[in-house]
Amino acid sequence: MKPKLAINGFGRIGRTIAKINCLQQHFDLVAINDIDPYIENMAYLFKYDSTYGKFEGDVVSDNDSIVINGQTAKYLCNSDIADVDWAGLGVDVIIDSSGVAHNVLSARQVAEVGSVDKIVVTHSSDNVDREVILGVNEHELRSDDRVLSNSICDANAIAHVMRWLDEEYGIETGSVTTLHPWLSYQNLTDGPAISQSQPGVVWKDFALGRASTDSLIPKNTTAMTAVEKVLPQLKGKVMSFSYRVPTDIVASSDITLKLKGDVNQSSLYSFLKEKVDASPYVRMNTESLVSLDYEKDSHSAILDGQWIKAENGLVKVVLWYDNEWGYSARALDLARYAVGFPK
Repeated sequence: MKPKLAINGFGRIGRTIAKINCLQQHFDLVAINDIDPYIENMAYLFKYDSTYGKFEGDVVSDNDSIVINGQTAKYLCNSDIADVDWAGLGVDVIIDSSGVAHNVLSARQVAEVGSVDKIVVTHSSDNVDREVILGVNEHELRSDDRVLSNSICDANAIAHVMRWLDEEYGIETGSVTTLHPWLSYQNLTDGPAISQSQPGVVWKDFALGRASTDSLIPKNTTAMTAVEKVLPQLKGKVMSFSYRVPTDIVASSDITLKLKGDVNQSSLYSFLKEKVDASPYVRMNTESLVSLDYEKDSHSAILDGQWIKAENGLVKVVLWYDNEWGYSARALDLARYAVGFPK
């Protein structure tokens, strides 16, 4: 029998996880919990998607369930993950995609009482048992790690290349700039930007409240902070900066590093090509493409072969990644890895 999956938080990431699970069929999705009391709206948003298009399958809802391609998922409406009787639903693993920081603390509560053996949260957190980026540090996972973080989309993308280059050449210093599509907490028109992870908190960076469709918006990013959790040897070596960009999907990271070892462009390309070919989570593209060409790509990152540079002691690497689809694919992979990990 397939392990039983529950999704807590049925927003952009939660719905994408459910869609990928429909394609892969690795889990039985048995429960969905969200703060929206209108189950019909949840079914509607699953079926009609302004980013990925209409779901090509059957979706219906009744009083307390959403049925996707004949598979029934109990629908619940609770703001706190600890308020759900997960054990009574027979759940093996929960993916908490609510994005709410308090739910990580509640997830620990759920794990401690033994309701569910493994819980994966879809943001970086200091309150989990372990932060995991598949392909980078899953070997560190222990059997008693029950609440796991899937880190963030940016870290899932850049940590692979960072690890490869540091192990082969050694990273002295550098900088990462991420270009990230707008997110749902941003505004269509100017106004305060309200945090989703801490509901009711207004962002002090006032520029983040400006209209998301009109401007590049500079902001701080936790990209390297998240990477340092899985690659602590890089702590303090690489700066990171971000722009929110007026597009709805697919992010990019521009990485510039000074390495300890000598490297030329040809050898750098060959080295990265060899590492990519051996990775299930990263691929390389050599065509001249734009961001939308990477939509619905399930890799953690796509290395742009056109922009691998090595000049004057510096190297530059450009990555693309579907910040919803690719990241959601990893959340499901981590859930699979966690439930199959030796007890």
